[in-house]
Amino acid sequence: MFRITFLYIIYFLVSCTPSTKHEQEERDITAPVIKEITGAGSASTDLPVSDSSVTVKVFSNEGDAQLKGYGYDIYIDGKRYVHQPHVPAVAGNRGFTTETDARKTAEYVAYKIQHNIMPPSISVEELDSLGIK
Repeated sequence: MFRITFLYIIYFLVSCTPSTKHEQEERDITAPVIKEITGAGSASTDLPVSDSSVTVKVFSNEGDAQLKGYGYDIYIDGKRYVHQPHVPAVAGNRGFTTETDARKTAEYVAYKIQHNIMPPSISVEELDSLGIK
């Protein structure tokens, strides 16, 4: 009886312990993806746009009756990388109230791109800290 109980306990412990081979396979699969996203493994070195020209252009949505207000484009080396006609992170599709609000947000997103903070998304809290309502 003791032998059978002992075997069940050993079987339970072995089956509940994660396999180190399985853990190693997971690391091998994800490692190349992480390097591809962050460059040489660090967000502060080998930035993909460190030598690139990042420019911001603010535009009016006056041609679109639904959006109104302002939006922005971000260009990297002359190619449009971001087209944002409405305020990000908030419900609905409305443009920025002022050109200044659109420019502040665009410059913040450009900063994120230049410092390899990807994706360069904006949260409601970040908009709030920029004074965008």
